[in-house]
Amino acid sequence: MFLTAATPYGGDMSAVRHSMHWLREHPRVADGLFTALLLAIVIPFSASADFENGQREIGGLGWTLLVLMNLPVAWRRTAPIAAMWVGVPTTLLFWILDYPDDPAGASLLILIYSLAAHAGRPRSIRHFWVAFALLTGVMVAGVVSNEDDLPWLAVPANVVVFGTAWILGDNLRTRRQYLAELEEKAARTEEQHQAEAARAVSEERTRIARELHDVVAHSMSVMVVQAGAARRMLDRDPAQASEALAAIEETGRESLTEMRRVLGVLRSDDDLAELAPAPGLDDFDRLLQHCDEAGLPVELVVTGEVRRLAPGLEMNAYRVVQESLTNSLKYAGSASAVVHLDYRPDALEVAVTDDGRGAAAAAGGSGQGLVGMRERVEAYGGHLEAGPCPGGGFAVRATFLTDSG
Repeated sequence: MFLTAATPYGGDMSAVRHSMHWLREHPRVADGLFTALLLAIVIPFSASADFENGQREIGGLGWTLLVLMNLPVAWRRTAPIAAMWVGVPTTLLFWILDYPDDPAGASLLILIYSLAAHAGRPRSIRHFWVAFALLTGVMVAGVVSNEDDLPWLAVPANVVVFGTAWILGDNLRTRRQYLAELEEKAARTEEQHQAEAARAVSEERTRIARELHDVVAHSMSVMVVQAGAARRMLDRDPAQASEALAAIEETGRESLTEMRRVLGVLRSDDDLAELAPAPGLDDFDRLLQHCDEAGLPVELVVTGEVRRLAPGLEMNAYRVVQESLTNSLKYAGSASAVVHLDYRPDALEVAVTDDGRGAAAAAGGSGQGLVGMRERVEAYGGHLEAGPCPGGGFAVRATFLTDSG
């Protein structure tokens, strides 16, 4: 149990985070509030400025220019170029008329920063250099005409300040664009993974449906042959006809069981594809021989009371063992494997264990093969477990319910 300590500022911080999130979702409102705050700072500061150095007192024109210098900040994100070109000439005129500009230049830096952050780089560079040339020209002219009040050092200092504002904005735009590309790439990758997983499930279900179709079609053919034999022997040998009818009943019951499992499994339209006979548990000798020839010695261990199971169940158990041994051949390296078939009263447990590189096998077996095995096991009401063994190697355990359906 985890205890969360309550703090006296918890509710306030939550409200602050909510307000910040809301402002990020409404940039125009945020910029409007920022502009109002900027004016609330600049106007009182300018009203109390010291005019002893020969600077002009702020009158009606000065206050108008001061408002026009700061007002474009409200559109700094929605129209950064237009906002800057409103702020630049009004700021230059404010300087030329020799009004006190200590706080007034802040809005110009904000507009230059916003130009780089929210306009495209080529346009941002072009407009910045034009504005930069105008601002530098006015500063140089001010130094030349009034050298005592404005030293030459102010020119490079302001050049650095303006350039730094643009660089910071450009870095923000580049970072934001990079993060957007990463998010888009991550979204595309996720969509591809989901599409591949859906395609893998669809393909595996189609393959299972085709194999079960083989089993059902075979059962129906047997029933037709037995029904014909029973009809011919009905008058001559009723005992043999009864045996044939009993076989038909058993085969029909198995076919109905398989049909229940087939329902709900997606099928493709390619029903004319060449279909190989479905393998079963009796075919393990050939599979183990192939693995041994490929360099993976396999031991088969059978426990419990061996009996015939439904053809579809035997086929899927065979496929699970085949896929597991294939993964061992691919990823276990120099190793050996054990296949354990445990016949229980109501289930068949299949376990395939190797003593190779378990981690590598886990990485290799996490794709379509594992999806297919799980589909096969779940078709018979069972479950699948797969993963590295504690002492090394890799294990796959599948439990098929023999009395399901």
